[in-house]
Formats: sequence, C-alpha cells, structure tokens
Amino acid sequence: MEQNMLRDLEHRCIQEEPPYCQTACPLKVDARAFCAAMAQERFDEARKILAKTMSLPDILGRICDHPCQSACIRAETGGAVELGRLERACLERTSPAAPPLRLPAKGKTVTVLGGGLSSLVCACELAKKGYRVLLGFTGTLPGGRLLSLPEETLPQNILAETWAFLQKLGVTRSSEEPLSLPALREGEAAYLGMDDPALAHLSTVGAVDSATYETTIEGLFAGGFLRNGSSSPVWEAADGKRAANSLDRFLQGASLSSGREKEISNATRLHTPLRDVASIPPRNDSAEEAQRCLQCECRHCVRECVFLETYKRYPRAYAREIYNNFAVVQGYHQANRMINSCALCGLCETLCPNDFSMADLCRAAREELVERGLMPPSAHEFALLDMDHANGPRAAGFRPGRTATKALFFPGCQLAGTMPEQTEALVSFLDERFSGTLGVLLGCCGAPAWWAGRRDMLQKVLDTLRETLKSLGNPPLILACSSCGDVFRRLLPETSFLSLWEVLREKGLPPGHPLPNPLALHDPCTTRSLPAWRNAVRDILRALGQPFEELSMTGETTRCCGYGGLQSLVDPDLAKKGVRRRLEESDKDFLAYCAMCRESLSDSGKPVAHLLDLFFPPEAPYEAVGFSARQTNREQLRRRLLGTCDLPPDPWEDVDLIVSPDVRRCLEERHILDSDLRRTLWEASNSARLLVSPEGRMLATSRIGNVTFWVEYRTEGASFRIVNAWSHRMTVEVLS
Repeated sequence: MEQNMLRDLEHRCIQEEPPYCQTACPLKVDARAFCAAMAQERFDEARKILAKTMSLPDILGRICDHPCQSACIRAETGGAVELGRLERACLERTSPAAPPLRLPAKGKTVTVLGGGLSSLVCACELAKKGYRVLLGFTGTLPGGRLLSLPEETLPQNILAETWAFLQKLGVTRSSEEPLSLPALREGEAAYLGMDDPALAHLSTVGAVDSATYETTIEGLFAGGFLRNGSSSPVWEAADGKRAANSLDRFLQGASLSSGREKEISNATRLHTPLRDVASIPPRNDSAEEAQRCLQCECRHCVRECVFLETYKRYPRAYAREIYNNFAVVQGYHQANRMINSCALCGLCETLCPNDFSMADLCRAAREELVERGLMPPSAHEFALLDMDHANGPRAAGFRPGRTATKALFFPGCQLAGTMPEQTEALVSFLDERFSGTLGVLLGCCGAPAWWAGRRDMLQKVLDTLRETLKSLGNPPLILACSSCGDVFRRLLPETSFLSLWEVLREKGLPPGHPLPNPLALHDPCTTRSLPAWRNAVRDILRALGQPFEELSMTGETTRCCGYGGLQSLVDPDLAKKGVRRRLEESDKDFLAYCAMCRESLSDSGKPVAHLLDLFFPPEAPYEAVGFSARQTNREQLRRRLLGTCDLPPDPWEDVDLIVSPDVRRCLEERHILDSDLRRTLWEASNSARLLVSPEGRMLATSRIGNVTFWVEYRTEGASFRIVNAWSHRMTVEVLS
C-alpha cells in the first residue's frame, strides 16, 4: 500500500473529526468530553477539561453565551444539551486549580490595555508563555463591563480572585493613567481590548485582521469587538486567546497565520446518524442532563458491521494498521486474520458519507499479501479447492439449447450444490419457456478467488467463462446467484446478463405455493448495487400472494450472511455472530433468494425458505447441506443435466462411510470432506499403514495437497464408521 493511498483513506474516514459543539465554540472547548465527565459526576475532571482551552473558567463558565448549544444535534431529539447550565454547575461544585507553571521568561514586555474579558484572557495567556505583561485598566479591579453584571450572574469576588490569580502569574498593572495609545510604548507590543467601555475613545485603531487580530499599527493587536451587534463573552475570550497567540508569533518573528486553520475553522465533516436515538427532554439534574449528550461521533459503519465492531476500531485506524502491517511487521499473522475476516459486503461504503470501503481496502491488502508470499494458505485454500471442484470436469460443463442457444442459464455453484433437485426442475421449466433455445452452464464464477485476493486464479476462471460464452455466440446469461451477478458486473462488464427473477417475472411464474405466514425478506449483500434484482423478487412475491416484511437493514443496507468474502471460513465465530444479529431483526421465519444466504442462515436452526421453495416445494424441511454434500450434489446434477464426464471414477469413490450427526458437524467445522476420508481409508486399506488400538479402533493418515488428514474409525462389515477426524498442515511420516 502506497502512502498516498493511505492518506486518501484516512481522509475519507471522519471518525476523528471534532463534534459539532466543539467546532461551533470559538475556544474549541471539548464539550463532548466535558459532558462525559459531568454525566459520571466527575466534576474536578470536568473542570480540567474546561480549563484546558478556557483560560479563565471561573468567569467565562458562568457567563458563556454557549454557541455550542445551538450546534448540538440533540436538539432534533428532545432538545439541545444545556451546556451553559452544565458549565455553571461544574464551577459551583469545584474549586479553582493552582496557577499553571509559566514558561521561562522571554525578556519581552507586552502591554494589555483594558480590563474586559478579552484583555484578562490575553494577559493570562501571554504570562503563561513567559512574557512580562502590563495590564492597563481603570478603577481598582479589572473587569470592564463584567463589573456591572448582577451578583447572581457573576459574583464580584470572582473578579478579585481572577486579578489575584493573574498577579500570581506575574501580571502587573500598567502605570499609565488614563489609558491611551502612548501607553503602548511601555512594551515591544500591545493588545487593545475593545470590550472594556473605558477604551471606547480608542476605537479608531484602523483595520483589524479578523484571523490574526493585527491592526494597521505595527505591533498593535486588538479584539473584543461586538459580534452581530452584541457582546459575546465566549468570543471576547477567544479574541484575547487568539490575539495572545498572534502576539507570541509576532514577537518571535514567526508567521501570524501559518498552521492556524483548526484554531479558526468552524467546519466539521462529522456525520452522526440519529436513527434509533430516543427523544429525551432536558433534565434538571446536571448529571442526567449531561447523560443526554450523544457523544457525537460517526462510527455508523462500526455499529452496523460485526467485523468492524469486533475488532473495536474504525476504518481510519484499520487503514493505518494495514499500512503498518505491510511497512513495519511484514505480514504479521494476527493482522492478516483481521484482513481476511472482512465479509467484503460493502455495507460500510454504503453507510459512509465519504464512501470509505473496507472491502476495497481488505481485498487490495489480500492481493498484496498474496503477491508478497505472505498470505498463509490456511486462510482461503479450502474455498479455492472447492471452487476448483465446482469448475472441474465432474461438476462443470455446458449444454447448448436443443434448437439454438439464445440464452444461457448459469445457476452458480452454490444453488447447484444446495438445491440440485429444484435447480433441475427450474431448468426444465425455463427450457419450456424458451422453447428449446436455453443452454445450461454449470460452474463457479470465480468469486472465491476474487475474495481471496488470488487474481491469477480469478483470471483463469474469467478467461474460461469468456471463451465458453464466445463459443456459444455470447448469449445473455440468466443468473440465479447475485454473487455471480456482482462478479460479472465488475469483472466481465462486456457480458449481458439478467437475474433469474427478472426472467421469471417476464416469462411467467411456475405454479406457486405461498406460505401462510409472513416471511422476513433477506436481501443478499451482493444485490446492494443490483436494484433490478431486488425489485423483481418483490414483484414476484406480490404476484404470488406471499406476505413478507422488510427487515430494518434491507435493500442497499442489507447485512451479509457471513459467507461473503469467505468470512465464515476464516473466522466462523464472527460469521455466526453476524448471522445472529441478522436473525434478531425479526421473529418471523426468513426468506432468502441466494443459496448461500439460505445455507448460512439455516445453520443457526431457524427456518429459512428459498424463493424457489415457493415454486418447487422441497419434500422435507431444509437443513444446511454442508461442504461434502454440496460437492456430491454438483456432480450428480452435472450427470443429470449434462451427462457423465470423461474422467474415470476415483478408486476410493466406493468406500462406504457411516457418519453420525455429531461427527458430521465436527467434520464440517474442520473442513474435512468425505472425499478426503475415503481417500485416506482407501490408502490405509491398500498399504496397511495404520494404527490399531487395543479396543479395535483404527487410525489412518494421508497427505493430500498441503493437508495431512487423520481419520479414526471402526469397520462395520464392508463399511467404515468414522469416530473422529482432524487435519493439520505438516508432513507426517508414519513408521510401519
């Protein structure tokens, strides 16, 4: 991954953007963190958060005009969080902290004219930076307009304490009286606080730069002006703080404007979805009121995706981690697991206002791991071998139409594997509708290779498909699997295809057998960009009279079943977590129209019908088929639809297995196929290389490809009862 790509990805993710309240505040007070502390009644911590950006919290916290409150998006669901009231409550419960440490003296003097809030803040900030500050004000106490505020709003002792606080920081009073421009000559630079009515006679200081507060008079800065014709305490404080920053830069000979964008900007790209946010009105209790804060952040994708949620980060952090994986640790195994666990379903991209795609990121990372030789074969090998089987001569092939080939039905490897009888019935129905001009193509579209980052294997599959279609005159494809549709749309764009459901809607439906109860309709994640596909399914259900309900995450925002991106093979627990979340969206039985969605969702035990069940009802309730049965079904369907292949049968095909349901589930979880068991037992029987326990159980082993299989069994007549089986990737030598 190049750094430019990393930068682009990081910029797309807005999780680290400041919240709306903080952006609206000219002082950039972290109101989100402040509310979090107040909500837990950690008042001292809350005060520290205020003081971090608010120079004189005991004054401003009591009189702040809180523009942050106007920006609070809680206003749409019960009313804005009353941040001004929370600030005052915090100050009434806490005591001022000790004066902060000063930086070493810089040997320069700044004159700050005015006793208003902007001048007090400016003096405070400059003193902390190590400048000698002379504060010029009239009367006995600084405060300007603050001196006239009611006691209940701002107790006068606060102003006295503030003056004492500034004096502890080293601020001294200017000897100039009355205040005048010549007083500026006391130091190397000066600030003019126009929020002090006593300085009204000095208002003609010339133009003032709104970003740097520099006037047209060399070394003179000014702030504390009215905003929209009114005084604003928080802006007066911000003027003083920003002007102090400018004065520091001026006296050090630095640029007055460089690198101050975040200090001045009031923009944020943050997007906080309010879906599912309950409306709660303001509370009198300060902690309860603070608890109404939404703690604004994006994390929309994280909340809706079990993969992102499980790894407890957000896309920007993932991008950085993946970059470091390549640049620093060179394919750290744990990081590879994260990269390989994404379902590549595209939900994050749909939800993200900036189209951040974890699918593109993880798929590109997988391809790079493969190219560098860092991808462990255990990650995807089983799926790739299954794809090879689906495209092998025993399961794949094509049959042209009887009279011509005007369309080619491509059921896909998973429909053929999980529902062979219904696939055969469907072929027969379509054949009639197309009057003998329908061809049939069996095989896999190459999606597993694409998901695994194996561009070489994917290209081989695509080239074969392209040549096959060319040899048939490039007829349009009728696709039953939306994953195939996604692959053809992206990788074979020259191919013309329609979904099976669009064709059935156009050509007429088989006799229907709708179910009496409403079903929860699950869209495959690969239809996210195929609206015609989804619409056709809904039209069919209405025509059929099948009641159904939409799930909360449907259509473009549908959730993945866990099979996408090979997630269920890399991290089966994560995939199961996603299935549970999906099924929790409705207490009704589900309806799917993707074979693998049906297979994944059914594995939880919940009834899940396939759309084809409503036309070709199965003889028995559907149960997840499993890997071995899917391969067997594909081969049998191939023989029924296309005839036998030219290959001779494997010598171990007749090995008869007895497998209990518990052992079968274990075999499925360990990705051990019946063909692996048969070959291992056949080799053991023919070589006598096996171990026999005193109880009569036998243990055989064989190495097939990269995997060493161990099979524990008993013989029952001519059959083999499987007791246990496991596998691992190492070479084992058995001594006889």
